[in-house]
Amino acid sequence: MNRQLVTQVLRDRASCGLLVRLSWFVGACAVGQLIFAYTVGNPAFGNLLMLFLVCGLAYLWCGAILKSSVQQNLPSNAVLVPGLRSSLMRMTAVLYLVATLFTAALSWLLLDRPGYGLLGAGLFSIYVLYAQRYNWLNLLPSVIVVGSMWITKHPMDKLLAAADTVGEPLVTAIGAVLLALLGRHALHAVFPRGGDRHFAWHQCFSRQLARAKGTVLNTEPGGGMRWLAWLRMPYNAALRFDSRRGAAQGRQMMHVLGTSAHDGGVIAYALVSVIAMSWAGRYLASQTDQIFVMVCSTMMQGMLMMSVLMYAATVATQMVRYSGEQGLYRLTPAAPATAQINRVLLGTLMFRCLRLWGLSVLAIVCIDMIVLGQFELRGITFVLAMLMLPFAGLLLRDYASAPLQQNSLLTVAVSTLVVVIYITLAVVDQTYPGLPLFWFGGAVGVATVVALRLRWQQLMASPAALPSGRMAA
Repeated sequence: MNRQLVTQVLRDRASCGLLVRLSWFVGACAVGQLIFAYTVGNPAFGNLLMLFLVCGLAYLWCGAILKSSVQQNLPSNAVLVPGLRSSLMRMTAVLYLVATLFTAALSWLLLDRPGYGLLGAGLFSIYVLYAQRYNWLNLLPSVIVVGSMWITKHPMDKLLAAADTVGEPLVTAIGAVLLALLGRHALHAVFPRGGDRHFAWHQCFSRQLARAKGTVLNTEPGGGMRWLAWLRMPYNAALRFDSRRGAAQGRQMMHVLGTSAHDGGVIAYALVSVIAMSWAGRYLASQTDQIFVMVCSTMMQGMLMMSVLMYAATVATQMVRYSGEQGLYRLTPAAPATAQINRVLLGTLMFRCLRLWGLSVLAIVCIDMIVLGQFELRGITFVLAMLMLPFAGLLLRDYASAPLQQNSLLTVAVSTLVVVIYITLAVVDQTYPGLPLFWFGGAVGVATVVALRLRWQQLMASPAALPSGRMAA
């Protein structure tokens, strides 16, 4: 039965197609890193980056199989189907055990730390299992990253020093026993046995999957949480203003694309982030060495620039969910002429995205100015801004032929890849300070402007993009 469950995921071309392409991409990155290490020399971060990429890909495959297994463990199946729950638990345990041992072996080969690699991978495996059951645990990595920046010395240094005094074999043995006990509890948590709690959790889990796939639209304030209803106040105010007679056609059209087209939330995130990050960077600059401060500052700037990617990807993937509202909007007198729909739609989307990009660039420059104590445009800051500009092209697409079922894993994969690139650039900037980053950023900017212009001209000659997804239907 376990073999059939695994092959079921592998034969699903729609869900694992992206993972297959990511596997080829990571394989190409591994070959490129080996060639770079052989010809130029292996940098200090090369082995660590390789470890994260390869092991991260292994955990992505495990996560896809885990998601399918959780969906098969229905409350009724967990009670009525003999041996299904135990088979799912055994298969999940074996998969994550193999991924953990693979990470330990790769840590031994690249970092000469097999024990710590085993404990780190085992702890991450257990975290993934618990996060599948309890959604609030998905915020834990962000809390750890932000919290580590408030500590003068990175906590991993002190933790490794304390572990070395005890000895890696003893720490590994004790940690493995504790992780095995914790893993048993995690498996029982992610695969309930049935009952009222299982029914309630599975109903909530099904609603989340439906919202992610676009089959059910969540129109309740604050994502269905009443205590978050105040988050919709800016959007509600914009909706009342745009509903008045004489409002611009572009502003009115944005409301039939879903609430994600309203950029007030991401602008507020950028403003709050620049204040918090500037304060954190100024505090770190007075407490720690400058190299650590610059790396942390670059990472914070990268996280702030990610708002452009998230806005463009969210609007581009969720627009097709509101094709019914878009069809009704085409029948109203306020809708633009058919020949002007693409110009109004794409023009307004690009204006909002580029406005967000400009505010984010201004914000990261302010972070640099506050951290350094003077106005100075660093090359790495310019590159971060230019590398985020091409993602505005996600909005320039033929929405009429967009697929009805969007792949949510694509946004997660692209976001993870961008974070890895930002971290790599931060380390490269400190390791090799003489690189021509301004020339590289300028070349990326010029190429992006040319590509966006050509794509704009192509879409202006295409049929009307609204309602979205009508050709795919």
